[in-house]
Amino acid sequence: SGTALVQIGAFDSDAIAGSEWDRVSGRYSSLFAGKSPVVQKHEAGGRTFYRLRIAGFESRDEARKFCAALIAAGNDCIPAAAQ
Repeated sequence: SGTALVQIGAFDSDAIAGSEWDRVSGRYSSLFAGKSPVVQKHEAGGRTFYRLRIAGFESRDEARKFCAALIAAGNDCIPAAAQ
């Protein structure tokens, strides 16, 4: 709990989240070195979706810098924390 993560998307299935991890981590392999995917099932408003989050940050500041780099490259990224 409280572990620094970033979220790069929310998808309709676990499989789609996994495909997005493969696509983005492959495209930015140096940025994603030492990182791992965390897919979290979430329900809201009668809908189920799967958050694609990334773990492997030593601090929230490191997670924010990662997001800044990903956003600068034209991708979505939101700093988050494990709950």
